Amino acid sequence: MDVTHDSFGPLIAASRSLLRDYREFLLAPGTIFTLASGILLLIAVLYQVSGLFTDAASEAYLDWIYLAAALVGSSFIWYSAVQGIREGDFTADIPVSLATAAAIAIGEYSAAAVVAVLLLLGGMLEELVAARADRALDALARLLPDRVTVRRNGKDLSLPTDELVIGDLLIVRSGERIAVDGEILFGAAAINQSAITGESVPVEKQKGDTVFAGTLNENGAIEVRATRVGTETTLGQIRRLVVDAQEEKAPVERVLDRYAKLYTPAAIILGLLLWWWSGNVLQAITMLIVFCPCVIVLATPTALVASIGNAALRGSLVKKGATVETLAQVDTVIFDKTGTLTLGELRLVDAVPFDDVLETSLIGYAASAEKFSEHPIGRAIVRAAAEREIAVPDPESCELLTGLGVKAGIEGRTVMLGRPKLFSDMGIALPEITLRETSARTREGKSAIVVMIDHEVSGLLVFEDTLREHAQEAVAALNQAGIRTVIVTGDNRGAADKIAEVTGISETHTEMMPEEKVGVVKRFQEAGHRVAFVGDGVNDGPALATADVGVAMGNAGTDVAIETADVVLLSDELLKLPHLIGTSQKTLRTIRQNLIFAVGVLLLAVCLTVFNILTPVTGALLHELSSIPVIANSARLIGLK
Repeated sequence: MDVTHDSFGPLIAASRSLLRDYREFLLAPGTIFTLASGILLLIAVLYQVSGLFTDAASEAYLDWIYLAAALVGSSFIWYSAVQGIREGDFTADIPVSLATAAAIAIGEYSAAAVVAVLLLLGGMLEELVAARADRALDALARLLPDRVTVRRNGKDLSLPTDELVIGDLLIVRSGERIAVDGEILFGAAAINQSAITGESVPVEKQKGDTVFAGTLNENGAIEVRATRVGTETTLGQIRRLVVDAQEEKAPVERVLDRYAKLYTPAAIILGLLLWWWSGNVLQAITMLIVFCPCVIVLATPTALVASIGNAALRGSLVKKGATVETLAQVDTVIFDKTGTLTLGELRLVDAVPFDDVLETSLIGYAASAEKFSEHPIGRAIVRAAAEREIAVPDPESCELLTGLGVKAGIEGRTVMLGRPKLFSDMGIALPEITLRETSARTREGKSAIVVMIDHEVSGLLVFEDTLREHAQEAVAALNQAGIRTVIVTGDNRGAADKIAEVTGISETHTEMMPEEKVGVVKRFQEAGHRVAFVGDGVNDGPALATADVGVAMGNAGTDVAIETADVVLLSDELLKLPHLIGTSQKTLRTIRQNLIFAVGVLLLAVCLTVFNILTPVTGALLHELSSIPVIANSARLIGLK
């Protein structure tokens, strides 16, 4: 008994997994009608074969089984055709309905059954491609734990995930999954974010860092304050947006649907002419069968759905099928700078002490003055002191000055730091060397802060934005592919030119207001270019909407940017952009291959029908089997790396 259980255990587990992953697909009416008619057809074929050897088969029973198979399969096709006519959508179901009805009317039950089953099988295979892409995305939704530990009113409670609210404090231990998007308030951990961002290596997270629902805490213990729960989390948005993307038809697909309206009258006219010319009604029915446009119409959506699934599995969200086609034609990529090409996070790159002041003293006093500051420059100074292991005592007093600056009392000394304009506004004249140094650093795209100790200028602290990881490789890949790269930013020219030089971007537009960014995008479009705009901020929203393809940073991006964009880079990894463009180009090539193959099979089938080589059964077989290479060719895109 144990042996039997051990033998069938994996099979039972696999069956349960199949039912769970493909439940919606298996319970769809199309699948049920296809399986029912297919089983009846199989029974009829086996019954007929057994009759050849045992002479026990009854011709009447056999006809009834074939008729049942034909009616079960055809009824779903007829229903789809009627629905299409009501909605003004004339698809392949209409000529197939005519073909099966005619075959049943003249007593060719077996031919009608085979036609119906094979047509339904082609549709079911198409749905299977979509279900496979859906399964990969549904796996994200199952990453949420059923129950979580929440600290409320000083007590740790175990609650179902759907009872969480914004502001809840979650306790996440090693080996547990995070149920919300939130901010770490206490602790540190190594978080596996591969399900959301595609990163293969766990990311070290600590206090103040953001975490995503569905990610795994591999090592450590953290307290997370929920900022988004339920459908508002990254996981919830991914699912919602991908469903919208799969339901959206691309322009090429709509064009094919319009052409499908011509197929029905063309098929009927050709069938009637062939009947009139040959006098053979079966030949006319065969023409209706082989002239169906289902394989041609199948060529586009299967490739688009597979391409969208590929992007989602690798940490990018493509919101609609039309974007795939447009991405393939992009020849110009415009980048915002701060938060896109850079992290928008300042770091101390140079300390310039004057006279006999030590560099460690310069940084130490400045860090003490900024120790409790929330300003990016203040945080950068404190971080730099920690990296250099410089002691940072608490200030005895601290005063924020009008403008960018701070004044503090530290160990009996007065420390003041800020931009040169702050000192001039206070009537303090800075030495000429200080002004020259700050001007030179500004021209290089850096920010310079003056440090004054006991009313003496003691040195400068120089900062610059941090270049985003892989920005150089992403731009290099785009340039190598012959795609023009441009920076459009509200920042100053020095900062933009510095980033352009490092990344290899040849063109910059600086100090741009949001409407001016839109103007730059439109100028490229008017010149005949297909433009993708990559941004992260609210001020990038108009440009993202205007561009042929808007690409938003999913992590650093604002809600406005993410909602406006056509594509979201969930991990903020710019290197995914050339991959997306390359995959889109391969998708269009796949669509063209599918169409060429489908049209070739159609022409061959029409010729064979005219010369009475094909019968309704062999015609249906040739027509529907030709959809299998099309679907298989499209399905390759899901696994494309």
